[in-house]
Amino acid sequence: MADERAVPSAEPSSALQHEPSAETPSAGSPRPRNVTMREIAARLGVSIKTVSNVVNERPNVGSATRERVQQAIRDLNYRPQVGAQQMRTGTSGLITLAIPSLAGTYFSELAQAFADEAQRRRRSIMLHSTAAGRDEEASVLSGFTRVLGDGVVFNPLLIGEDVIAGLGRTIQPTVFIGEHLAEAALPAGSDYVRTDNERAAHDATAHLLGLGRRRIAYLGMLPTTESRQAHSTSRLRLGGVRRALTEAGAPEPVVPTVPTWSQEGGLSAGRELMDSHPEVDGIVCGNDDLARGVLLGLRMAGIDVPGQVAVIGYDNIREAAFTTPSLTTIDPDKQALAATVLDLLIERIGGYDGPARVIEAPYRLVVRGSAG
Repeated sequence: MADERAVPSAEPSSALQHEPSAETPSAGSPRPRNVTMREIAARLGVSIKTVSNVVNERPNVGSATRERVQQAIRDLNYRPQVGAQQMRTGTSGLITLAIPSLAGTYFSELAQAFADEAQRRRRSIMLHSTAAGRDEEASVLSGFTRVLGDGVVFNPLLIGEDVIAGLGRTIQPTVFIGEHLAEAALPAGSDYVRTDNERAAHDATAHLLGLGRRRIAYLGMLPTTESRQAHSTSRLRLGGVRRALTEAGAPEPVVPTVPTWSQEGGLSAGRELMDSHPEVDGIVCGNDDLARGVLLGLRMAGIDVPGQVAVIGYDNIREAAFTTPSLTTIDPDKQALAATVLDLLIERIGGYDGPARVIEAPYRLVVRGSAG
């Protein structure tokens, strides 16, 4: 995962205003007005309730009438507006996914996993990037006054645990993801789904030790700034590396900083690492983007992988299987995480108001050529 940093809506309402018809106006012509359920009903000679029942997929409509209504909906390009639905029913079928960025490969794949799982539950995912920083993350906690939605999936990065704990209760049903929240910090109305980063990095390091590697480096620590959390993803993963080395009686890891958790960051940091520490024979990377850069840098330097240096990444992004050599990596099950999160959130949206729940999502080590 990058460090510290849709689909049909459910059950549209029967008294909504709607999107314009599919007819495309010519240049300079006025925009076609919205089609209403009333107009569909009048066109077919049926009641508005009948049209509503078809739109909402209710069973009490004859098959012939249902087919006529569905055809009229297609002909007129009838679409419910989410805003009107939310005003009338209190629900929109929308869930906001607030993540630090879509620039990293992990988060783009995670967003797709959420979209897939939401579609199975007849919900829609609305993406919200908090890349603008701490104030943008605070807007998530203040209730997204400018964004529609029934609940929030939130991966905080810069905002402190004290701020989250100080809420007392979230404005909207919320499920937190990420790896650096303490259970005590969870406010009422929220749940938390996480992957055990420390244990996963421990397992990756133990795999390198099992291959006979003894001089291990960890690439993933960013330069320290006031905005970076003490319990960041990178620190948790470094803790797992250190614990595995201590248990094996191996030397402390080499821990240079990296400029970014990106391929470019891995390329530069990996080459500098081998120039300054040529004895290193195993590298655990904070994510797969870093590891891809490291692999390229080692290949450019004529260093054999895994003969001289074994490399392990984290995230199991799609490209991991297609690097040279293919990348051994930790696979946090993104689909399982998304499914668990949405199940918890939909329960909250539906009225569950019990204590905060904390669930660990599964992960596994995928062994490929870079550390086979």
